[in-house]
Amino acid sequence: MEKFVMKKRIKHPVLSGLATIALLVVVASVFWVIWSNIFKGIMLLVGGSTVAGLSPEVQGHFLKESVEGSFFWMVISTWVWFTLSLGNYGKNKKTTKQPITGLRYTGMALVTGFVAFAIFVSALGLWWEPFSWQVLFRPVDDTQALLAIKGWAAINFFTLAVILAQIPLTSLFGRYPFSKHGKDDWSVSFGTLFLGLFIALLVWIFFIVPSFFTLQIDGVTITKQPFGDWSTALAWCQLFIFFFLIPAEGGEGYPQKLVTTKQPWSGLVGLGIALAGAFTFLPILRNLLTPLAESVGLPADLAVASFTLTIINVMLAWHHHFDDYPNQTVMPSALKRILIQFAVVLTVGSILGILWIKYLHIWPFGANDLGLGHPMLGILGGQFVFMLPMVFMNTFFDKWPMAKSVKEK
Repeated sequence: MEKFVMKKRIKHPVLSGLATIALLVVVASVFWVIWSNIFKGIMLLVGGSTVAGLSPEVQGHFLKESVEGSFFWMVISTWVWFTLSLGNYGKNKKTTKQPITGLRYTGMALVTGFVAFAIFVSALGLWWEPFSWQVLFRPVDDTQALLAIKGWAAINFFTLAVILAQIPLTSLFGRYPFSKHGKDDWSVSFGTLFLGLFIALLVWIFFIVPSFFTLQIDGVTITKQPFGDWSTALAWCQLFIFFFLIPAEGGEGYPQKLVTTKQPWSGLVGLGIALAGAFTFLPILRNLLTPLAESVGLPADLAVASFTLTIINVMLAWHHHFDDYPNQTVMPSALKRILIQFAVVLTVGSILGILWIKYLHIWPFGANDLGLGHPMLGILGGQFVFMLPMVFMNTFFDKWPMAKSVKEK
């Protein structure tokens, strides 16, 4: 098999990063128009006269949740599974030339996401009415459509459970215990994947399900909503995600590296830091962002979730497309370069976080459907529409088209 290596078209990391972000904004805008229109069309085709007969408000909400589900399962979850859990296992099996490799791996990811969704829904739908295929795809009236909306929301946020449970196995624990005890890439990759899926399922059961379903026995409520409100839960989750990403996304293993590098203790220290950070900064950011949230009619905690997610996006962009500038060559001191990178991420992320909240309505992947009437994912989901092309471009496509495949000599 011929070997190819990637050569960046623009050498300086900052200039290359800025050009990449500009390209990604265009890609995300076009991607969402195409994706959401395709899956809206599919849902209307499958739903037939039953979905067409729903009241406009209920139909719009139903289509939004179902289209969101297609994106969450086929794009977000699969990136976590393929890149973080599996370490891009098998990506270069056929060729290393881009974009052929990226397109092949993307196709595999999309198919995997669809199959995983089908298995998940088929199993749940046996006994849970909101998860049955008939309710999810062909609700007979508004009442059943409202039940389907709840079902779609709970299923969609299995992706949040995937993020909360499976990413820390890589970012904090370095794929331990399999990275220590596994004998080959296959055992490490698939061991990490299935352990992560097991933990994600537990997180979904105890955190996501009670967030959307109130269960009762003999008229007595037996569940309560985590954090008391879904916006608060989302804000806490985004802060937790931000803190557990730091060691892997520019932090070079810090801050837990100050205590230990030995697993699983390093991972446990990092997990403790992430938990403490989420609980500490949630009330602080809520107080700071309440005036901004009120000015645009948002719940304060939803503004916190969006603000934090923007900073996460900047942190990922700086790591994936700005090459953690300044790097070790430019700045040998680990402390100085990490602090500079962190300062850049927080400053740029905070500015963009405020601008996103205020000007969400102008972006095609935010809240502007360009008059086409396709579903929009809004203040949080819209940011994932930008995030996923960004990480796909780096991990599946090896920075193509901002880098090109050159035959290895």
